[in-house]
Amino acid sequence: MMIHNPYDLIIIKENVVPQKHLEELMLLTNNKEEISQATIINTDDDGNNSEKKNLENRNTLWYVIPEEEANKLQVAISQCYARFVQPKYNCEFKTYEPAQFLGYPVGGHYISHNDAESFIDGKWTRVANRDVSFLFYLNSEFGGGELEFPDLGLTIKPKKGMMIVFPSYKEFVHKVHPVTWGHRYSLVSWVETEKKLYDTIPTEGV
Repeated sequence: MMIHNPYDLIIIKENVVPQKHLEELMLLTNNKEEISQATIINTDDDGNNSEKKNLENRNTLWYVIPEEEANKLQVAISQCYARFVQPKYNCEFKTYEPAQFLGYPVGGHYISHNDAESFIDGKWTRVANRDVSFLFYLNSEFGGGELEFPDLGLTIKPKKGMMIVFPSYKEFVHKVHPVTWGHRYSLVSWVETEKKLYDTIPTEGV
């Protein structure tokens, strides 16, 4: 049972991604041959995972990140982790899941979901080794595309260079509103920590 205020656990920082890095990443969108439709993970009653495309649930594009750029991103995200996440959550790093470059065209969206847990056989079960979710926004030239945490009554309008971090658990269900014009670009990544965040986040004042 979570005893923390969930609003206090969402980290929102503007102008985290330097302009030079934004420009380098946006160049990757020019390679139209390296684009695929993003999948969703389905978990059956036995806890087995499979991936499939379902445009009703998720209309999102994946852009290929070359190895050199991927290595730069890993360093940059690890720096963000050390600067913003570790002090906030008091958590020790365990593993890193490589960043994904996502595009949301007009109509692009993602229905409500969380990043690590599924309800199986009457109980919540961990289905992905994720504790910390990272979102980085690469542009502002689009309409719609808001990030919403429906259970918290919180909606955030992404801005170019913004970073949003939150626990990957069931309490942080989130969705992406349909894009109405333009194209929304973002990076997502996840970190697994040595312990569950609720066991490490300071509780003083809760």
